[in-house]
Amino acid sequence: MSKQKLTVEGLAISINKDGFISLTDIAKRSSESKPAFTIQNWLRNQSTLSFLMTWEKVHNENFKVGQMPYFIQEAIDNRKSITPQKFIDEMNAVGLISKPGRNGGTFAHSDIALDFCRWLSPEFSVYLNKEFQRLKAEEHLRLGDPFNIKRSLTSGNYSLLVTSIIAQTDERLLTHPQPYKKRLPLASESDMLNKIVFGNTAKEWRLHNTDKPTNRNQRDYASILDLVILNNLEFLDAMLLRWDLNKEERKNILAESYSFQYPVLKGSKTIRKMQEIADRMNL
Repeated sequence: MSKQKLTVEGLAISINKDGFISLTDIAKRSSESKPAFTIQNWLRNQSTLSFLMTWEKVHNENFKVGQMPYFIQEAIDNRKSITPQKFIDEMNAVGLISKPGRNGGTFAHSDIALDFCRWLSPEFSVYLNKEFQRLKAEEHLRLGDPFNIKRSLTSGNYSLLVTSIIAQTDERLLTHPQPYKKRLPLASESDMLNKIVFGNTAKEWRLHNTDKPTNRNQRDYASILDLVILNNLEFLDAMLLRWDLNKEERKNILAESYSFQYPVLKGSKTIRKMQEIADRMNL
């Protein structure tokens, strides 16, 4: 993604050449004069640190997991200075970038930026994600990768879903040495959503589509309508998790939401137009 800006509810937010979003610009929504203080307060939050640790463990093999308990202790001590640069230096983190100076600030991977937005304003995070997905879709159109265009429709809200799952997980499980995927119910939650929208889990689809490339899944071959609904259900499921509903309750609500959305959105002129474009591109 080339360097550009988002405009969300009148707020200009920079995106660097690597696709990292400016937390400094987002923080100005809360504090125009001292956005750095807002970011530092976010870094002291226990849920934030659990999320950052999990994200880094998944994406960064050089993350210093063993240092995390010491950093957490510093974070809860208000006498200590906690900054993004300190987290980057002490933990060897890659999800944040901090640059001093007039044109500097703190930038974060989109997953982390959405977590920051959710902490700052859940409503604002929805608008930011929507605008970011639009920019990514435009970028993929220019680059010409049809599968990534479709995946862009659901990737942002999946990050919200993961954040909600992490928030409901005992911190002792997050720090356990076993691989995280064996402890967090990510696959189970995805299977439930896939079953509601597509009628198959990922494994069931793979068993019936052995001729498809192994690095593709049923979402890559889905209609725009199904992906839009899946995107909506991922956000709804994230909220239901935060409201502590059990899986059976979530499943019933999500299935009812699908039944409501499908006939309404099927008649949407916008979605039909998007599908026509996708068909012309052989997506």
